[in-house]
Amino acid sequence: MAKVPTADPALRVSCLPGRCLLFTWLIGIALVSWPLSPQAQEVPSKPPRQPVAAAAKVKYRTQAMRGRVVWLNEALKRRYGIGTVPEAAQRVLALETAQGQLLPIVEDIRGRAFRKDPRLRKMDVELLVRQYAGSPQLQIIRVYAHEKGKKVQVDYWCEICAIAMYELKACDCCQGPIDLRRRPVPVRLPQ
Repeated sequence: MAKVPTADPALRVSCLPGRCLLFTWLIGIALVSWPLSPQAQEVPSKPPRQPVAAAAKVKYRTQAMRGRVVWLNEALKRRYGIGTVPEAAQRVLALETAQGQLLPIVEDIRGRAFRKDPRLRKMDVELLVRQYAGSPQLQIIRVYAHEKGKKVQVDYWCEICAIAMYELKACDCCQGPIDLRRRPVPVRLPQ
């Protein structure tokens, strides 16, 4: 075993000639390759994204659309004969219009209501939606149904707390059951 001379006897390291050579090679490779590694390369920093400011600039249009909310995979199979993989079943909701369009729905709280409550998927609905520029997806703002020739607003209601909610779940306040509520929409006469 060869001794490596140092000024401080406590820091002396003993090493075999073969191991010292291997250790020296590893250190050399690390030093040579370090500037080439992605972590060591200087990358110009980008300013952090500010979603609030960006969201203010996003353009969308608000419109009312009628149809029935369906599972996209079922509608593709029924209308076009397109089969999907089993894991795609009941994954994406879409509004199927009378004109034959299939428009996917954003699953926020109002969109998720159609996943949680199958009664909503059986209704002829009119959705007040936002459709953002460059995206086919619809974000639901309000849900209306057409029953016996009358337009009704659809949401959920807790009789105990008098709170409206937008999806089927326990009441946010009392944790009790809530009911599907249909309220007539008043007819507005043109002025």
